[in-house]
Amino acid sequence: MDILQNHKPRTRLHKRLTIEYIGYILLLLYIFTMPFVSAFSFTGTISLPLIFSVFLFMLMIVKMLQSGKLPPGFLGFDILIILLLLLLISFSFTINGWGNSKSFNHTVAYLSTFLLFYLSVKFILFDITDKNKLFKRVLKVITYITIISAVYANIEFISSNVFAINLNDYIPRPTEAEAFYNATVLGSFYRARGFAPESGHFAFMMELFGPLAIYYMYFSCFCKWNKFLKALIATLILLSIIFTVSTASFVIIPLAVFFALLFYLKSIYIYIKKNTAKFVLSSIAVSVVVLLFNYYLSFYALIILSISDKMDSNSFDDRQNRINFFYDNFSRLNFIHKLVGTGPAGYTILGFDEFNTILSLFYSVTFELGLLGLLLFLLLFFYIIYHAIKIKSTIRFFLIVAIISGTMHYYFISNFWYPWFWFIAAFTIFCSKQNSYLLKVYKKSENTI
Repeated sequence: MDILQNHKPRTRLHKRLTIEYIGYILLLLYIFTMPFVSAFSFTGTISLPLIFSVFLFMLMIVKMLQSGKLPPGFLGFDILIILLLLLLISFSFTINGWGNSKSFNHTVAYLSTFLLFYLSVKFILFDITDKNKLFKRVLKVITYITIISAVYANIEFISSNVFAINLNDYIPRPTEAEAFYNATVLGSFYRARGFAPESGHFAFMMELFGPLAIYYMYFSCFCKWNKFLKALIATLILLSIIFTVSTASFVIIPLAVFFALLFYLKSIYIYIKKNTAKFVLSSIAVSVVVLLFNYYLSFYALIILSISDKMDSNSFDDRQNRINFFYDNFSRLNFIHKLVGTGPAGYTILGFDEFNTILSLFYSVTFELGLLGLLLFLLLFFYIIYHAIKIKSTIRFFLIVAIISGTMHYYFISNFWYPWFWFIAAFTIFCSKQNSYLLKVYKKSENTI
């Protein structure tokens, strides 16, 4: 009778509803909601990914109290850097911004970003026992949500520019500024922005998720879709980035791809030597497709004109003025403030208005957290890039492209509170620790391609 009892549905359900299984489901839901940092958000602060990340954080605390230990591989130099950053943020707020509501809000944003979007996500990644299954599912969900975002961005761009229908009028946004955001380029084209607040921010997300979607479809051996569907999806992802008309992305993505290719020069040479005819035919086919698209849609002209338009626009002058503001005021700070910064929202603490906020994470961090803060941020970025380079499989190329793109894009934006980069960073460390499994996937993909 006891044996029969073990096979009851309630018993099987009880086995599945473990803390690890709940963490697995919550992680996948978190990934699926990551693009929705603006669309469908409850307020300007409370978004869908933030809600799920809070649940992940609570689960992390419960699991730590239950087991009394950390998952194997979780601890690393990145955790030490983040703990030092959290200490520095708290210290800088205490001596500079105590009693200032704006500074308090920024302090909470810093702390929650690293605790919720990085530490808790990394903990769950390393805590789940079946990491091979987790690796496949994470890639699959990233690919699905990237496709959904890309399809929406393409439809959004075409409906706005061809049919004069703005789909954003029908999607709830947390603030009026985001609801009625209507960026144009060259005075004629409406830019796609997906589910993000702005077009450039959506491009930032696609720079991070797009490479992993391409990896999943073409190089992981997990995706069984036909070639036409894969090609269509890859085209839609590329078009969604182009339709954002993000000058930063047009510059960053080629640079990131070039940097990643430096680690494959020998492999590229051997491949071309062995498959010269295939390489030439593929290059001709890609060139013809690009030329045809460019002939009918004038992508090349759109990219060049958008770059030149941005260089000559008030936006470029405004950005440069903000950087000049940083140099003028940072140079006047005393030694202590240069070392630990003026505190989160330092521009408010010093009596400046929001028009002086710095639209670059590196300048912003230096002003708010000082040279120590900049050093810790750079150490964290280099540590993540180092682990991406350490990976011994095909995914290394795509993670390098994503991490380098994200790092460079932070020169153009200061929105550190988006979850996208920190998830890719945690996932990169996870993949680096899974080298033995990824090598098997890599060898299998080599035999398939």
